[in-house]
Amino acid sequence: MSIIRPGQTQPNEFELAILNRLTIKVPTVHSAFDQLHVLSRKYTGVGSYTNFHIGASSSDTSEQQISLDALITMPGVPNGMGAILFCKGSCLHCLEIFTHGDDRWDGVYDGFAIERNK
Repeated sequence: MSIIRPGQTQPNEFELAILNRLTIKVPTVHSAFDQLHVLSRKYTGVGSYTNFHIGASSSDTSEQQISLDALITMPGVPNGMGAILFCKGSCLHCLEIFTHGDDRWDGVYDGFAIERNK
């Protein structure tokens, strides 16, 4: 069973799939993937927060949010899921994954798919 585990210091396949999809919108963020280190994960029952270590400070401290423009389908989550990536400059700060509607999510990501844009 594939589940988001707090002790993993590298992004898991679910997080990487979302991050790769997000870089289609903002390709400059992809360069940060090689140095990604997970500081913490928090499971909320309706999603999760994955916080990343922010590397060496850069002169660019602008904050941006990159929203996933596709639907994540997940067994047991009827209305699907979404995601937002929070960045500081070109550094990844936090990946928020959330359910739509009143759906609950137990953290298991077996069988997920990210639908193509229409």
